Amino acid sequence: MVTSQTLGPLEQRFGGTITALHQAETAGAAPTEIESLVTLLNRALELNDQAMKLNTADETQRRTALLAQVNQILTTVEDQTAELTVVASQRTYTNKILTYAGGVVAATLGTVGYAFATSFYQKYRVKRTFQMRVTRK
Repeated sequence: MVTSQTLGPLEQRFGGTITALHQAETAGAAPTEIESLVTLLNRALELNDQAMKLNTADETQRRTALLAQVNQILTTVEDQTAELTVVASQRTYTNKILTYAGGVVAATLGTVGYAFATSFYQKYRVKRTFQMRVTRK
């Protein structure tokens, strides 16, 4: 028999934050940009583990403080991830536009260069033809 465990609101936020980090990475964020956010997320996980280990009535206040810190860290990571996703997406879009524009410029220059080379070669052939001498054998 398989049963599923319902996720609490904090676990859902962790999952949402991890999904947001993945989306930022998919949008084109560099690993160096995501590194600090992953470090913050790991810190939040550590604090959450510490809070879950506190069960006595005396430690309730400490547990509440740790969970508040976890919540604040998750909010910070979510905000920074959203900003990073937008920036990375814009950067990726700009790079695509520049790549396509560069391809168009290269194709145009190649076509113009080919046209000049062909024209030059034809003029050279015509000039050589008129310089020929007809001799008898």
